[in-house]
Amino acid sequence: MHQAVVKVASCVLLALVAAVVASPLEAQIDSEGRIVGGFPALAASTRHQVSVRHRSTDEARFGAGHFCGGSLINNRTVLTAAHCLVDERDKKRAASYFRIVGGSTSRIQQTADTVIRKVKRVVVHERYRAENFDNDVGLLILDEPVPATHPTLGAIPMTSVSPSTLSSCQTSGWGTTQYGVSQVTNELRAVNITVQQVALCNATNSYKGTLMPGMLCVGEFQGGRDACQGDSGGPLVCGGVLAGIVSHGTGCGEPRFPGIYADVAYYHDWILRNGAGSGFRMSAVSLVMCVLAYFFVKLRDRW
Repeated sequence: MHQAVVKVASCVLLALVAAVVASPLEAQIDSEGRIVGGFPALAASTRHQVSVRHRSTDEARFGAGHFCGGSLINNRTVLTAAHCLVDERDKKRAASYFRIVGGSTSRIQQTADTVIRKVKRVVVHERYRAENFDNDVGLLILDEPVPATHPTLGAIPMTSVSPSTLSSCQTSGWGTTQYGVSQVTNELRAVNITVQQVALCNATNSYKGTLMPGMLCVGEFQGGRDACQGDSGGPLVCGGVLAGIVSHGTGCGEPRFPGIYADVAYYHDWILRNGAGSGFRMSAVSLVMCVLAYFFVKLRDRW
């Protein structure tokens, strides 16, 4: 019996360790696309950035499949925009449609640090509405985890508090640098932008009341700095934590029309329930299996 107790204790310990490793880093703390007025991104400050790609196109020519951005929020979960995950009829695409690439600022060149993953599961917010981008939040669960020791790709902690007005933030992506231009950039770019009052963005000379709860208005009213086509789903980072998801907007860098982002804090619990906490749920299952095994051993010994 002592041997059985030791076995189950070891199993429980391993399950709990796995839960901690798999849990998000939080505890440590426009149409399709929509970087205008930006600069080359620093690899060290964009380790979380991934490229969301059409798998078959990208397998034929590396880099050609890019159409959206995303953020690694734990070793198996990418946070992106819901509109990046649906087809022209707004139906969720199959997991086999996607390919995730990260670990490099280059869209077209593979390096020793480039990470390529298939997608195991696609999650679109159940109340996503394409007509107004309400609840524009989605998750991609990777088929294999990203190693915790990877030198150039790592998860970013999510905020649980919405950024305050006039906060300075940064967004990044491989999208176009000018509205209406189809060619995306080869190298990751970033731009510093400012969180604006939603009331100002909802004014009649701006978005005319179309911003919904869960949306952030971030950019410059004078224009010139913004995300653009191909940047959708990418990160908005404020104070070193993930605060938003590139969603939509009017043009790119247009005066009076800052970009619109999904508010990570608003969707924080949904994100944890639907993907970012999945590692803990898996570990909990392992724990239950260990306990059942322990009682099986006890019954066997009695026989």
